[in-house]
Amino acid sequence: MSIDNSLVRRISNLAKIELSAQDVEMFSKQLGEIVNLMNQLNEVDTANVNPANFYNSNGHTNRTEDIVRDGNYSEKVLQNAPEAKEGFFTVKKVIE
Repeated sequence: MSIDNSLVRRISNLAKIELSAQDVEMFSKQLGEIVNLMNQLNEVDTANVNPANFYNSNGHTNRTEDIVRDGNYSEKVLQNAPEAKEGFFTVKKVIE
């Protein structure tokens, strides 16, 4: 797929971006180079490459364990509340 000036103008129109004639030329060249690079990457033989598995964190020893803590200072927090009852914020009823 070649990136010509008309395609760049169409993309800029869809994106609601005004481009000068000089910008259209520049982006046409730059986007063409990017597409060519992607086409080169498509030609690389990856048949013998194992897929990367980044979603599995087993074996990572440098991670800290996530522990949920309440901070143990609810009285301090409730001091800022206009109203509190039995350790909770009190708010006006909004649903009938």
